[in-house]
Amino acid sequence: MRTFVMVSHTVPLEGEFSLSDLPGGAGRLDVLCRAANDAFLISHGIRPAVAFHFVIQDQLTISLWGGRLRHLNPDERSTGALLRQALRTAHDLPLGEERPSTPGITVRRMGLGGLLDDLRAAGNAPLVLDEAGAPLRGARLPERPAFLLSDHRNFTPAEEALLAALPRISVGPVVLQGHQCITLVHNELDLQEVG
Repeated sequence: MRTFVMVSHTVPLEGEFSLSDLPGGAGRLDVLCRAANDAFLISHGIRPAVAFHFVIQDQLTISLWGGRLRHLNPDERSTGALLRQALRTAHDLPLGEERPSTPGITVRRMGLGGLLDDLRAAGNAPLVLDEAGAPLRGARLPERPAFLLSDHRNFTPAEEALLAALPRISVGPVVLQGHQCITLVHNELDLQEVG
């Protein structure tokens, strides 16, 4: 299972925004949509062995599960609709409780620290995608890596404190957008699996 985590700093928790304004009124939800699409979509299908967790304002985690995921299409608007539905599903959700939203998408009232604990308990080894990290190409990765990255903003000081002890991996010397990094991670792991 390949796992990705993206921390979102600006997406509104309530899910009350127009799908016609994903970069503005939706708090850069477009960044999350592109990341989800690049994590899951392949030609004529969805990668089944992928999990993606979006941590929204360190209060809410939306999880997408490739093996059960339905209705994910290549356009940002429909992906935005799925994520908006998850945000709306989380209304009045008690702390720590998980609730299904649409097929293959769940939501929990949990921040980054709780998610990292859950990932480790499930046998995942978190790694931070960072342009200053060790090169991904040729790296010896743990058996179940969980790649962490931020949205269009840098990690906050509190988030950096949670991530300080984690290994850092780089996909290359140029600073890229998050969804591009996800594509490069998949490509490298695909090549390693067939090599």
